[in-house]
Amino acid sequence: MGDQATNALVAIVLGSVVAVVLLVPTAAYQYRLDGKLQPKDLAVLLSGAVYGLSLWTYTLLPMPAADSYRCLGRQLEPLGSISRIWTDVGAADHTFQVGQVALNVLLFVPLGYYLRVIVRRGVVTAALVGLATSLLIEVTQDTGVWHLYDCPYRLFDVDDLIVNTLGAVCGSLLSYVVLDRRDDTTPPLPSTVSLGRRLVGLASDVIFSVLLGGAAAAVYRGITVHGSGDHDAGVRTVVLIGVPYVVQAVSVLAVGRTIGEHVVAVRAVPPAGRADGSPYPRRLVKLAAGATPAFALAAVLVAGGGWAVAALVGLGLLAVAQVAAAWRTEQHRGLSHVVAGLDLRIATEEALEREVRR
Repeated sequence: MGDQATNALVAIVLGSVVAVVLLVPTAAYQYRLDGKLQPKDLAVLLSGAVYGLSLWTYTLLPMPAADSYRCLGRQLEPLGSISRIWTDVGAADHTFQVGQVALNVLLFVPLGYYLRVIVRRGVVTAALVGLATSLLIEVTQDTGVWHLYDCPYRLFDVDDLIVNTLGAVCGSLLSYVVLDRRDDTTPPLPSTVSLGRRLVGLASDVIFSVLLGGAAAAVYRGITVHGSGDHDAGVRTVVLIGVPYVVQAVSVLAVGRTIGEHVVAVRAVPPAGRADGSPYPRRLVKLAAGATPAFALAAVLVAGGGWAVAALVGLGLLAVAQVAAAWRTEQHRGLSHVVAGLDLRIATEEALEREVRR
């Protein structure tokens, strides 16, 4: 596999991981903005994350071994490299020079597009951000990846600042032509919980729990490495599984919602018209039927041993059951809400109702 193909593969794989991590804040923003997370939003999220990683892979990778590179200098004459395209016509590397300039322009075209799509900023912002991003890349190259190498293994070229900025401006102008044809009519906010909203909430619970558990386990590992040096696998499992479970449990018992339900702005409430006393019994049942078995199976899986395969199968079956229940139940309540006798409502809708009653 060539360097360019490898760079593309790294950008796609790592960009996809970044997109998954960013799904939680993206969903939280979109569901509060217009009440839905559309396929085009997911496409922008994934492509934007992959693009961001591609800026790194195509400008810094492959990183050479310590004894396999030569030091390169700086090209500080404005248009010094670009001018050779016209003066070196017919040279053996002329096609490469043209391709390199074109690639540097095209590499920054998406930046201008994403700035308009995501943060609604135009040409001036695209030029400034394009210049700043290009300068950061060039300085990183010129310092040998911030002195990781003794000298730069890639050329600092002031012309790259020019063509990269031009690419960002072109992307902003192209996006202006496309996006200004959209319908600016604001659709009404949804009043019912959709299946997509529920599935995004479930996915957000999983992502949040994995990230929080991983971060807690990493902190524990760091403390033990720099402290006593002893690393207990059992304690690590408790931290990895226990910390996110406690956070989810507190959220469910305190306000009736998992973290994922906070993300997609839905609330679990008693059925309409039913007088209810303390909400805690229903919330406790919801916790027992929802998060508790999932975390228990995850703990068995992480701990390993003879029950690990059974725990993995159990997690798979539980995931299928959760998705099927969310699909088939009224209001897409899911298994835990059905067992607990809870309905689902959009949180913003209830907030508006409370304001009206005041």
